[in-house]
Amino acid sequence: MCASQKVGIIAGGGDLPARLGEALSHQGYEPLIGRLGADFSVGQAGKIISFFKSQHVSRLVLVGSLSRPNWWTVRADFRGLKIISKLILKSVGDDALLKVIRRELESEGFEICGVHEFMPELLCPAGVLGRLQPDKNAEQAIVHGIRAAKQHGQDDLGQAVVVDVRSGRVIAKETRSGTDALIRSVRESDVPKILVKMSKPQQDMALDMPTIGTRTIEEARKSGFIGIVAEAGATLVPEQDKIIDLCNRYEIFFKGVSADDI
Repeated sequence: MCASQKVGIIAGGGDLPARLGEALSHQGYEPLIGRLGADFSVGQAGKIISFFKSQHVSRLVLVGSLSRPNWWTVRADFRGLKIISKLILKSVGDDALLKVIRRELESEGFEICGVHEFMPELLCPAGVLGRLQPDKNAEQAIVHGIRAAKQHGQDDLGQAVVVDVRSGRVIAKETRSGTDALIRSVRESDVPKILVKMSKPQQDMALDMPTIGTRTIEEARKSGFIGIVAEAGATLVPEQDKIIDLCNRYEIFFKGVSADDI
């Protein structure tokens, strides 16, 4: 099989890497999976590169959940140490970190692809998913949330914000702890609130597309959210049917929006 028909998967946690492997097989590609934490450490850049080069892979997809590692303790090889030293010295943000990873892989001749290029059905559609519709106050709050989330993302601080529906005020913003931690942080707030998650203006869609899964819906229910908003065409919703079912059950609206909606 020629290299152009092979696609390498650098796999984080969750079931999405395996689902991508199945989708690639159905499309006539040969998926080759290397699992972070099992086959190699996130710091073993040399081993990762050597593995996929030895298999004559030219295209790579990084997919699956992955927490930002502690660079001081992560297991690394010589190539990985060179990369990690740059990151520690510069204390880079998430977007800069991903740019470093992309440059290293592309310098070895790999083409970096996003999971959505092979599985476009995972992208959030525009409009309301499920049976609940946001009311007029919620629609106004969504506009405030889109603006705030885009500005927060431009500052490379996070992708999501929480908005009080009654006042339209942003009451919390995402940190490096992630979206679920953001949701938990406002659990004691009894105002009607919505989560607005948008891509950063400088987002690397191949390496770090915003994602909303069932766990986020469960956390939103526990924290008293009335709605969730995601950027249509720029957010992965890997389990859309399950998410719609949960939102209907918990009476949470879910809406796909565009930045143009403001």
